[in-house]
Amino acid sequence: MANFMRLSVTKDRAEIDTQVLLKKSDLPYSPEVLEVEEKIKENPKSVELWMQKGLLLSKQMLFREAINAYSTALSLNPFHALTLRHRGHRFISIRMFHEAAADLELSSRLDPTNWDTWYHLGLAYYLLWDFERAEAAYKRCLEMTHTDELMVAIVDWYWMTLMRLGKKEEADKLLNLVNEDTDPGENLSYKRRVLMYKGLIKPEELISFEGAEFPDLEMATQGYGLSNYYYLAGELEKSNEILKEILARDTFWSAFGYLAALVDFEKRGGK
Repeated sequence: MANFMRLSVTKDRAEIDTQVLLKKSDLPYSPEVLEVEEKIKENPKSVELWMQKGLLLSKQMLFREAINAYSTALSLNPFHALTLRHRGHRFISIRMFHEAAADLELSSRLDPTNWDTWYHLGLAYYLLWDFERAEAAYKRCLEMTHTDELMVAIVDWYWMTLMRLGKKEEADKLLNLVNEDTDPGENLSYKRRVLMYKGLIKPEELISFEGAEFPDLEMATQGYGLSNYYYLAGELEKSNEILKEILARDTFWSAFGYLAALVDFEKRGGK
C-alpha cells in the first residue's frame, strides 16, 4: 500500500497571491547598489556588504528588497546587532510593526548602547499602541541622549507616549529639555512640534512650511504632531481632518508621521 504525503491544512486556504506573490518593484537599482552587488560576487559571505546593500536599497525606498539583503546578512551572522537594527527599521517602513519590535528587541540585547535601536524600538511599540513598552524604550533612549539634535526627537515621541498614558506631569517635565535656543540640527520639525507643546508656537503655525524641499514630508511630520495635539486636547474633528490630509499626500508613505497618522486613522475606524 502506497504511502502518500500528508499535511495539516484546513479545507479553506489562503490564495497564493495574498501570501507570496507580492508585486515586485520595476525600479532599476541605483549605480551604488549595482556596485555593491559586484563586491558581493567577490565576497558573498560578507555581512557588512549585504548590510550595505540593504542601506543603499533603502535610499531608493526599496524596503522589501532591503529586508531581503539584511536577512541574507543575518543568515551569515544571526547575532549581528546592527543588521537587526536596520531590518527592524525597515519592517517599520512596510508596516510590519511586530516583526520590527522582534528585531529591535533582540538588537537591544545584543548591543544595548545603540541609541537608534532604542529610538526605533519605542516607535515600533508606539505604532502598535503598546505605549507602556514604548515608554520603557524611550526612557532608555533618553538616558543615552547627549546631543541637542537627538534630544528634540526623543523628547517629541516620548512626550506623545507619556501623554497617551495619561502621565501629563511627567510629560510636561520632559519639555524642559528643549527650548527656543536648542539647536535641532536636521530635526527642526520635531523642535517646532515641541515648541508647540510648550505653547511657544501657535498650532496653525506648525503646518506653515512654504519653501520646504519636501512639503509632503513636512505635512506628515508636523501634521501628525498637530493632529495628535488636537486629539489630546479633545478636538477630535480637527485631529481627524489633519490625519486625512496627511494620508492624502502619500509621497513619503514610510515617514514616521505618515505611519503614525495611518495607525491613528485606522484605530478611529477610518472616519
